[in-house]
Amino acid sequence: MPVQTLLSTFGLVFLTEIGDKTMLATLCLSAQYRRPYVVLFAAMLALLFASAVAVAVGVILATTLPINLILYMSGALFIGMGIHTLVKDNSDVEDWKQPATFLSMVSLVLLSELGDKSQIAILALAAQSLFPLLVFAGAIAGFFVVNLVGAFAGDQAASRIPVDIVKRVTGLVFMTFGVLIILDFI
Repeated sequence: MPVQTLLSTFGLVFLTEIGDKTMLATLCLSAQYRRPYVVLFAAMLALLFASAVAVAVGVILATTLPINLILYMSGALFIGMGIHTLVKDNSDVEDWKQPATFLSMVSLVLLSELGDKSQIAILALAAQSLFPLLVFAGAIAGFFVVNLVGAFAGDQAASRIPVDIVKRVTGLVFMTFGVLIILDFI
């Protein structure tokens, strides 16, 4: 049973996250900053926290904070990151080294994951499983594989596409996700 718990959680998270906003955010951040390891680390830090919340205190969080508030905060963060990406000066290519940039990466991924279908699935699996730590481990493994692909795909795309186009597309993708989240289409 423990292996089944681990593998089923991995499979569920992997399948729900392929092409999801978290993976696409990781892809866009990697294309923008051209540092897939840094982006992957930021994404995994956020996903570790989000998954721990789902396993440990998901029920309390759901009854304490209205899901709409979490969604609006997530949507606003995506829109803000999109605007920032579009208006930011590209003269400082070392921007990814700034703590504020790293924290904005973590915040973007974290808020995009809170209340997401995979977090709710993790919460449900942990609530009914005898092995909640294996649910957590399977979720993290699934997130890692999906975001590893996203981080390196974004970096590879950026190496072939001019920086200005990457910047415009990334900004527009972030803003579009923000609006779709606020309108409850995602």
